[in-house]
Amino acid sequence: MKKKGFKRRGGKFRRGGKPRQKKHASNRQRGDRKRNIAPLIQVDQLERGPLARFRALGLLCEADDKGYFIDHLLEERVQGGKVEPRDRYLIQEMAYGAIRHRSTLDHILDNYIQFSMRRHDLPLRWGLRLAAYQLIYLSRIPSHAAIHGTLEAMKAYGGLLKRDIGFANAVLRKMHGDIVEKSEDEFDDEYDRKAVPARHGWCHFRKNVLPSPDGQRSMYLAVKYSHPKWMMNRWLDRFNEEEVVNLCLENNRVPLVSAILTGYGPEKEEIVEILEEAGVIVEPGSIESSLRLRRPGDLRHLEAFQEQWIRVQDETAFQIGEALDPPEGANVLDLCAGPGGKAAQVLEKIGEDGFLTACDVDSRKLDRIKENLDKIGDNYDLVMVPRDPRELNLRREFSHILVDAPCSNSGVLARRPEARWRVHFDDFEKLTLLQTDLLDAAAAHLAPEGRIVYSTCSIEPEENDDVVDRFLSRNPEFELVDSRLFLPHQDGSDGGYYAIIQRMM
Repeated sequence: MKKKGFKRRGGKFRRGGKPRQKKHASNRQRGDRKRNIAPLIQVDQLERGPLARFRALGLLCEADDKGYFIDHLLEERVQGGKVEPRDRYLIQEMAYGAIRHRSTLDHILDNYIQFSMRRHDLPLRWGLRLAAYQLIYLSRIPSHAAIHGTLEAMKAYGGLLKRDIGFANAVLRKMHGDIVEKSEDEFDDEYDRKAVPARHGWCHFRKNVLPSPDGQRSMYLAVKYSHPKWMMNRWLDRFNEEEVVNLCLENNRVPLVSAILTGYGPEKEEIVEILEEAGVIVEPGSIESSLRLRRPGDLRHLEAFQEQWIRVQDETAFQIGEALDPPEGANVLDLCAGPGGKAAQVLEKIGEDGFLTACDVDSRKLDRIKENLDKIGDNYDLVMVPRDPRELNLRREFSHILVDAPCSNSGVLARRPEARWRVHFDDFEKLTLLQTDLLDAAAAHLAPEGRIVYSTCSIEPEENDDVVDRFLSRNPEFELVDSRLFLPHQDGSDGGYYAIIQRMM
């Protein structure tokens, strides 16, 4: 019997049975938002597995629709004890994974549908990606649970018709039928178009699902490792192919929580023991004063966090803060202080006799900074930065200034997976103008013989060395003391950059 709700053409599925009609240009973006269609089932009908997928689907659609970062939504909607820890891990794994591997998933799914993924409705797109991520990348979730659980989640989410669910079911089952095996063994043929690097090992298809490596090598690598082609082209111009692959693999890892020992608590060994007793898996960090935490749950419930023995901060961010090196009693300006990790680090270093002015353009970030700094002391001030940094006038000078400038986030794609899809090559011009203005604003507030540390979480030269070189060429009274580029696949932590700039008179 012929199934209703979808038709198949040449091994691919299309929704509906009506002839194709030419659409007006205004309708081409219809899939960008959720349609006003009531859910097919109620949320309270969902069992635990489908409910976790429902929550992940909701986060993915909301982040895409409203431009939010998924980590902010996770903290707001899932963290804080509202969801059991084991379900939080699953929701986070699926949501981050579907975003991180979006282009690979879309390319593979396009093998099974007539119209590109871009043309389908928002919950259908993310529902297909969510299920496909589980089928391809995760080895411990049974395929029937991945498909059935996600379809039930889509029914409860709303915005979809029964025929949409039938279409998704047909696509997913066809794709699953082409998966031969998932193996954790080492695999030698790195250019096999049937093999996709999964969460642990490889997912092998019975047919080619990746583009040919004999054509544009950058396109093959971009799809295989789920990075934008323009980014892949840039990196291939700077690094050899093996290094680019390692960089992409590092960006696709699931990062552990990095914690810095503050010096307020007991010895490191005792802190580790206390954390392990609380059920946290502790691994050594890349520097002596850091730890890496696996499955920490809600950090706010840990004694080590409550007692300020540890501060959540990546090792690269910590080393940037150390490069500023303010002495006790220093008067310090943190020009882009949100969310407050480096500001807290500075406040600890300058002690009670020093003073910190922490700035940001976002009032919500200032609230977060205050929350972090109040735990350490009250010798600080918060200032809202104007949209145009050149208008900032604090009417005083500082001996040490940190400019942790907004950037493309290309060094922290493991922690901010959607950043790779939101930044484009054309954005560099606007970003570097802002970075230059921030550096100029810092220079205007720097005391004689004072120090500026300019930093980003980018690994792109336009945002790093180029900005600093132009600043130095315009300001001969400054000189470069030192600079460092952190690459995720080389340093074992987030990517980033800092330059230490000294005023000589």
